[in-house]
Amino acid sequence: MRGGLPLALASLWLSTGVTARAQPPLVVKPGSLSPLLAEATDVGRAPATEQHKVVIGLGLRNRQDLEAFLIDVQDPSSPNYRRFLSQEAFNALYSPTVADEEALISYLLAKGFRIVERYPNRLLVGGVGTVAAIERAFSVEIHTVMRAGQRHYAAVNEPSLPGELAPVVVGAIGLDDLNEMHPHVQVSGEPHAALGSNCCHLSPNDVAAFYDNTAGDDGTGQTIVIAGAFAWRDSDNASFSSQWGLPPLPAGSGQICTGSVGASGCQFSTADSIEAALDAEYAHGTAPGARILNYMAASSSFSDFTPMYNRIVTDDPGNVVTTSWGACEAGLPLSLQQIDDDIFANGNAVGQSWFAASGDSGSRDCKRILTVDHPSNSPHVTGVGGTTPTCSGGMTPSSPGCAGYGSESGWSGSGGGISRVFARPAFQTGCGVPPGSQRLVPDVALEADPSPGNYVLEGGVWYLVGGTSDAAPQWAGFFADLGHRVGGTGLGNPGAVLYGLCGTAAFHDITSGSNGAYSACPGYDLVTGLGTIEAKNFLALTAPSTTTTTRPVTTTTSTVPSLVRCGDVDGDGSVNVGDALIVAQFDLGLRQCGQIPFTHPQVCDVNRDGACNIGDALRIAQCDVGLISCTFNCNPFMCP
Repeated sequence: MRGGLPLALASLWLSTGVTARAQPPLVVKPGSLSPLLAEATDVGRAPATEQHKVVIGLGLRNRQDLEAFLIDVQDPSSPNYRRFLSQEAFNALYSPTVADEEALISYLLAKGFRIVERYPNRLLVGGVGTVAAIERAFSVEIHTVMRAGQRHYAAVNEPSLPGELAPVVVGAIGLDDLNEMHPHVQVSGEPHAALGSNCCHLSPNDVAAFYDNTAGDDGTGQTIVIAGAFAWRDSDNASFSSQWGLPPLPAGSGQICTGSVGASGCQFSTADSIEAALDAEYAHGTAPGARILNYMAASSSFSDFTPMYNRIVTDDPGNVVTTSWGACEAGLPLSLQQIDDDIFANGNAVGQSWFAASGDSGSRDCKRILTVDHPSNSPHVTGVGGTTPTCSGGMTPSSPGCAGYGSESGWSGSGGGISRVFARPAFQTGCGVPPGSQRLVPDVALEADPSPGNYVLEGGVWYLVGGTSDAAPQWAGFFADLGHRVGGTGLGNPGAVLYGLCGTAAFHDITSGSNGAYSACPGYDLVTGLGTIEAKNFLALTAPSTTTTTRPVTTTTSTVPSLVRCGDVDGDGSVNVGDALIVAQFDLGLRQCGQIPFTHPQVCDVNRDGACNIGDALRIAQCDVGLISCTFNCNPFMCP
């Protein structure tokens, strides 16, 4: 094994030898071996006492039923439309069983692991063990290897597990450290000049002017979650907001470390916090009323990022999640991507909308081969590509502000292409989507070219940045604005909404530019997806801002804001038993339609049967006591 024996041969030899020695017989679990092992040089067995964290993924149950539910919950004609599950209901229907989780934990403990992570959805179990314990538990050999001049460790054969455990385990994360997550931020320079005269780059105000984000919805009541690593500095957020006339971050904004106290990924770093600064500042710029939560992984390792994703899902602190970190699909173990996808599917089921930067290396995300980026390749995540924007005017020393939308072309760095891991989701169809069975990336795009670049403040220094890191948090902000408008508790996977609007005024269709292997064209393309947002039109088409209701009682026509939630007939901002009582009294003839406190009859018909009666009252009451979801979709009801 020494002297540079190719690791592919070592893997084959060890896989055969270890399996043959195992008593009782073990089952090989393919998919956890790093594809980058072929690029490494083996320098011998790793020290037996060296410790590493390993995260084991347990598979979802009833996966086909879950996927059917995720389609149904996005179908406006379905009675389940936007009736998302509670996490408890998800656990009962789709999570691994308690018995399976306990069996895995018992097995790991017996092999010498210390359990450090468990989750309510039982999708992950994290443990720390020595190399000797890892080798015992998974019947692997851990070797010290060299790659690109750096020392690493890696299992050189696929793991094996006892027959009773193997069927419920997806794979193991942390059997090597050959790769890690990377931020998709492109830092192009430090202005070090008065911002108004340092022409000509984009501020959040310029982006708002460019994409017509003028509808008045600001994300109030919504929460945007940043999924990444490293901390922002509060003073940067305050100074950035002050510079551009934005309000401070709303109350409740903050940072959550998903690792141990003092973990490197949870600290502010002059070198590494630029991504967190960008995400927070431009999510806030797009949705200034939404609170921002920065969930930080303990490090950039996969064994810390995957638990961070799952923590966001099980905590469920907000309806919109953005991540600007990723790694190329072709360089990742298959099981890692499947485990993450299970987590994102759980997030969709409880109403979360996930957005991910599609990468900044164009069509060749691994620099050498055609591939896409993870996690934007997941069908349960919206992949966000990038464009080069041109304002209609301004952007000169004498007039540095962007005057509005001029044009866009596909940015050369915009990650895009065809996944070899995931099947095409049902919503990815029509509007020029090419034939095939595999997931296509990206879904949408936004400005990302480092030229002109965006102003970002980090560590008290103004930087110019670009990359699809610009684009993903702003798309998350637009969905927070949409959540504000509809007044709901979550919108789930945006795919059906986005592809349903293809070809409408909701998007700027980008028809020029290339990311290498692919070119932008009319309709969907593998550079910019469906295109970029025309925010005012997008919000109007997804959630019309007014509903006209004729009330014979007053013989006038009134316009009711659409942010009144379905079921909130008294307009107090919540759906509860008080609304149920009003509806019941109306059905009995004790309450007049449209008069205080029955001020919003148009949001009464929560069961969509064309009437406002005791059936609706019952469902509203059930939602208040937690028996059903309170995310209703009403048929318009007009006073008789």
